[in-house]
Amino acid sequence: MTDWIDYESDWAYYIDSQTFNMPKVKGRIPRGSVVLTKGRETLDTGMTVVVTSYGIAREHGVDDLGGKKKASKALAKQMLDYMKQKGQFPPGTEIKKVFKNGSVDVGYEASDFDKFSIRLIPELVGGNVEDFLDSLEIAGRRKFNPTDEWKIELAKSGRAKCRTCGSSIAKDTLRVGEPTYFQDHLNYKWHHFTCISDTIWGIPQEKLTGYASLSEEQKKELTRALWE
Repeated sequence: MTDWIDYESDWAYYIDSQTFNMPKVKGRIPRGSVVLTKGRETLDTGMTVVVTSYGIAREHGVDDLGGKKKASKALAKQMLDYMKQKGQFPPGTEIKKVFKNGSVDVGYEASDFDKFSIRLIPELVGGNVEDFLDSLEIAGRRKFNPTDEWKIELAKSGRAKCRTCGSSIAKDTLRVGEPTYFQDHLNYKWHHFTCISDTIWGIPQEKLTGYASLSEEQKKELTRALWE
């Protein structure tokens, strides 16, 4: 049974050690989970960037891990437990590098913006790391879980160009807005829905602003492409 603790944050996510998905924090998080707390920082150039702090959920609250490297070490143990329990790689993972000393770096993409290099060493695995990884099944398809909400709507004109294929997005066709910030102002990079649907497969419905305003037929199209 999972023990949960209370944790409030306007903008934070936790890595679920049971699924290796990264849900948004909504008042409670599982004890032992790695927590990513987000914020925005304005540079001297005027550009706004997202900054991330890393913590781990303890019984008394969230302890600061002091950086991404220590977060990766905490994830290594959780990843190994997942692999041994399920007999497969977690979603969003792949082998990146094999070292002569027997260690292996496994890349893990918690989201398009949160990527980790997880080092598995023989002492942690309890044997040959490559042999252990070779015994696992390949991970299932990773669901897209963006930090900010994306947008879906019918194109208001034919002026915008698709950032994926480069061609114009015709008026009244489905387009997807990728959020981008400059000096704290939200803007969107637009894509044809058909061009970007594979990339955003599995996006949580609550992170796709505008879905509720679509027609029933358009909702069915999205369901077939994104959630089946």
